[in-house]
Amino acid sequence: MKKLSLLLVLLFICSGFSFAQNEVLREQSSLIGITEFGVVVNVETPVDFEEKSLNVATLKRQILENFKDLPVSIINERRLQRSDEYPIFYLHLNIMRASNNTYPFSIEMNFYQPVKLVLNRDMQTMASTWNSGQVGIVSEDLLSIISTEVVQATDAFKENFQKMN
Repeated sequence: MKKLSLLLVLLFICSGFSFAQNEVLREQSSLIGITEFGVVVNVETPVDFEEKSLNVATLKRQILENFKDLPVSIINERRLQRSDEYPIFYLHLNIMRASNNTYPFSIEMNFYQPVKLVLNRDMQTMASTWNSGQVGIVSEDLLSIISTEVVQATDAFKENFQKMN
């Protein structure tokens, strides 16, 4: 009986691993054949936050620099705003201030693509087909390294994209 219980537990754990692995492969395979996409960056900070390296324009420029060797065209912002039919790499950076003057932050990345909802009369919408993120915390004197962390975090997308294309 003990062996049977152990076997059932192991089968349950292994099936969970295979399901999770299947989801990773599904996310990665959604990047196959993408020839162009836009990049959108959103930064959320405390009201009186003043770190110059952590603004949208600077971070977007650094991300675009990191993506320059991808086999893809990056859609400019004007063209991206005219249509919702283009894939989008979306990065959201949220920086908070804790009561002990440390700064917890989160980086969330999504790759959105136009999709059709088969169960809803093929209605077209945008959906996240790839996702990754991380969290961290820094002291006030190390705020400037968050931008480095953001760019390094985008390497996960870059590596998956290159692997699939």
